[in-house]
Amino acid sequence: MIEQNYTRIRSEIDQITQENGIGQKVTIVAVTKNQPIEVIPKLAALGVTNFAENRVVALEERAALMQGTRHLIGHLQTNKVKKAIACADLIHSVDSLHLAKEIDRCAGLIGKTVDILIQVNIAKEPQKFGVHEEDLDKLLRDAAQLQNLRIRGLMAIMPIETQDCFYSKMYDLYRNYAENKPYNISMDILSMGMSNDYATAVRFGATMVRIGTALYT
Repeated sequence: MIEQNYTRIRSEIDQITQENGIGQKVTIVAVTKNQPIEVIPKLAALGVTNFAENRVVALEERAALMQGTRHLIGHLQTNKVKKAIACADLIHSVDSLHLAKEIDRCAGLIGKTVDILIQVNIAKEPQKFGVHEEDLDKLLRDAAQLQNLRIRGLMAIMPIETQDCFYSKMYDLYRNYAENKPYNISMDILSMGMSNDYATAVRFGATMVRIGTALYT
C-alpha cells in the first residue's frame, strides 16, 4: 500500500507542476509520526530521502534509520533545542526570536550551523503556533543576525477549512523574500501542504509538502 500511495502522490504532484509550468521539483517529506519504524526502510526503498517527525524524542529514536534529510516539523520547546539540533537537519517550526536565539546558542556550543524555517500562522488561528504575517519581517531581520543558524524559508499549517487566499498570501510572502533576498537570506523552501491539501499547496507554489496519513491509508 505504501508503494502504491507514494507512487500516486509523486505522480500527482509532478503532473501539477508540469501543467502549471513549475520548473522546480517539489520535495515530498514523509512524516512517520505514529507509524511503525519498519515504514522507514520501505519508504527509503522507494527513493524517499526526506523524513519527518513531530516530536524530538521520536526523531531521536529514528534518526539513524533516516538516510537523507531529517526534518522536525512539530512545535519545539526551548528545553528540547539541544537534543533537536543533534538529530534534525531542518527545523520547520521556529516562530520566535527567543527560540531562534536558543537554537543559535546551542548550535554554537557544538560548532554547527542549523537550517531552519520560520513558521507563519497565516490565518491567525489562536490554537496554532507561528508568527503573524505583520511580525514576520522583524523576526526574519533579527534572526538573520544570528551566526549559527541559516534561514532557508517559510512553513505554514493551513486551516482545516482551507481557503485559497491563505495559500496565495503564503506564496507571496515567500516569493518576496526569495526574489529580494533581504538581510542576506537566501530563501529556497516554502513548506506548505499536508495529506489533506498537498495538491492545492503545490498549485500555489509550495516547494515542499509534508505527507503522513496519505502514505499509509
